[in-house]
Formats: sequence, structure tokens, C-alpha cells
Amino acid sequence: MVTINKISAEFDDDSFKLIAIHCGLEGYAMAYHINNFVSLKLSRRVENKKKDEDEHDVLDTFLTYEYSDEINDQYWILIENTIKEEKTNQALGLFSNEIAVNTYHLIEEWKEVDYFLKIEVEEDFLINDVVKKINMIPKVVTAYSIEVSALKSKRNLIF
Repeated sequence: MVTINKISAEFDDDSFKLIAIHCGLEGYAMAYHINNFVSLKLSRRVENKKKDEDEHDVLDTFLTYEYSDEINDQYWILIENTIKEEKTNQALGLFSNEIAVNTYHLIEEWKEVDYFLKIEVEEDFLINDVVKKINMIPKVVTAYSIEVSALKSKRNLIF
């Protein structure tokens, strides 16, 4: 008899909390304000060593700030939801040097969100306190908690 092991296609790791942030701030300003209001030490993620051109990491593509709180066993990541990529169209003819802009979203069903704050914590973590502090930041339109289990593209947040 042969033993068959199956790996589920649905990786269900909901051991993190997620906050959606709507604001008009640049990434560095958003990280600065979160550091001040939430008492964190978010810093720009150091990019990995050079990889093959075919190999891309989501954290190298999207603007990312991170903080590892080893005392409380928490890992915080501030990541932008939208990136725009400009490509020059090399076609011949009247519009030979036209620039095409492609827009990509980390979480497709939440296109209007500017940033996500992912917090890898235990289940008993009170996220409402963090949301209240983020909502006090000037130029933040709104911030709210998102139910991770309801996300269709939560695999994009597993890194």
C-alpha cells in the first residue's frame, strides 16, 4: 500500500492582522507618522541581493517598510497596494514613442486602498487600538481592519 500525502492548495494561515489605510502621503511619510503615532520603528526594507532577472519578489516590487518586535513576538509590514510601471512603446508609426502605464495592485479586490499594515501577531492582539492611532494621523482619510479570511488574494500577503 502506498501512502499519498496531499498538500492543500488553500494555504490557510490567518495568523496575521491587516489594516487598510487610505491617505495621500508618500510611503516614507506614512512610515514616519505610523512610527510616531503607534510607537514603532518601521524602516525601509533592504532589498535582497541581486537575483536573476526572471526571479521577482513581491517585497522588492512594492514599497515596503518593516519592523520586527522581538520582545512582543510581532512583525509589522507597511506595504503599498498600488504600483505603476511605465513602458515606452517601441512601435513604428505616428505614436512611435508613446508611454504606456500599467497599474498593479497587491490586493485586487481592495484597489482603492493606498497601504496595508500587516501585523503578524497572536490571536488575542487588539487591533482596534492601532486603527484608532492611525486614524489620528493627519492626511489619513480612514484606516480600518480587514477580515483576512474574507480576502480572495490573501496569498499575495504571505511572504
